Amino acid sequence: MCPNGKHLLKVEGLVKKFGGFRALNGVNIDVREGQIVGLAGPNGSGKTTLINVISGVYRPDGGSVEFDGRSVYKLPSHKIVRMGINRTFQVPKPLAGLTVWENVKLGAVYGSREGNRRETVRQALEIVQLHNMKDSVSADLTFAQQKLLGLATALATKPKMLLVDEIAAGLSHQELLWIAEMLLRIQKTGVAMIVVEHHLGFIDTLTSDVVVMNAGANLFRGSIQEAAQNDEVVEVFLGR
Repeated sequence: MCPNGKHLLKVEGLVKKFGGFRALNGVNIDVREGQIVGLAGPNGSGKTTLINVISGVYRPDGGSVEFDGRSVYKLPSHKIVRMGINRTFQVPKPLAGLTVWENVKLGAVYGSREGNRRETVRQALEIVQLHNMKDSVSADLTFAQQKLLGLATALATKPKMLLVDEIAAGLSHQELLWIAEMLLRIQKTGVAMIVVEHHLGFIDTLTSDVVVMNAGANLFRGSIQEAAQNDEVVEVFLGR
């Protein structure tokens, strides 16, 4: 966490409607350079919808999204990637017939940043410790390795911010520790993150700063310890 860094992402009053249903109802969130912010909440609270809107998968219906001082409101996803925001998916989506290297190279091409793409791919694979599997077909990787491949592919676009969507889902305790180590390693390169997760314990390994959502709106922002003692958070999120 870098509390003294400048604001990188500012989301204010964000609204997303599906018919008459407001999946997002005035959401606010901000992230500073190099900071990790946890985004938690029960299923259906709007976490993934928020990530989809910020990354350009969904078009918003109201509010504002600014990144690095520029509006990204309603921009298509490829332009948002090239401005410096990328995301991972809860269910990995590698191109199964391609090798690990080829998948990550596509990320480097899609990011369309200047520089040595081969070196970009190599560095991304080194960070997630998949370089020794660069010639493996992605379909042959384990579920956890496919999640790391998704991280590497996103890193190859050279993002300033990663939106990490429930990367802990379906992983063992040892794999969770492994993934947390990777995310902290990525943060050390200067990349900011929003980490979507409904396991506060996993978020606690990464950051003390958490935003809790419920019913498409902000419920709480503060430390993990404060969240665990907040009556509203306990009621809607922890189910007690």
